[in-house]
Amino acid sequence: MKKGHVISLVLVILLIILATYFIEKAFSFNIAKLENYIGSFGSWVPILLLVLIIITSSVGLIFTIPVAITALLLNSYIAFFISILGLTIGAAISFFVARYIGREYFENRFRKNVEKLKDYDKTLSHEEFLRVFFLRLITLIPYELINIGSGLSRIKFLPFILATLIGIMPGTIITIYFMKSTQNIFSIQFLFASILIMGFSLIPLFSRKIRKIVFNLD
Repeated sequence: MKKGHVISLVLVILLIILATYFIEKAFSFNIAKLENYIGSFGSWVPILLLVLIIITSSVGLIFTIPVAITALLLNSYIAFFISILGLTIGAAISFFVARYIGREYFENRFRKNVEKLKDYDKTLSHEEFLRVFFLRLITLIPYELINIGSGLSRIKFLPFILATLIGIMPGTIITIYFMKSTQNIFSIQFLFASILIMGFSLIPLFSRKIRKIVFNLD
């Protein structure tokens, strides 16, 4: 990695730490209030969070919020299972909606992006599993755009959903670990989690092999 990239990464991590600190100070009361409200549903909490993740990830809302709340309220294993299940179901729903129900609507709404995805569609006849898998790893790419783009493309559902299921696992684990670490933002765990989540987001972009598999249009 070039020296400039290292410096940029360090600066981004520092900004995230500072932003998290001020956000935590500003919204700690509201977060606690939200946790108490959701916690009041008792044994229905896991189901409620699962439904929220499915809805937000399938319609293009910010699904990271219910995933983050899931990580804060539940133990890591249950939070992981619910998040993975919800995100996978949400991806399947938007995939089928884009392919069979709202194709014309999505093509009009995302016209500019669809033009780019037509080129991406040409690559799906080869290594379709790997392409979707690496797209899921690159968390900077909008989740719902991959769902809709795949639904509008010729990719088969099975490779898409398997690549989604496996591809979102690392990011989900890191997200849950990061949210758990925010309970003490001055801890080594939080610093490590911040570095880990940023590194995970950026490493695929520095890999020539991954970029070739995902974006090569030849």
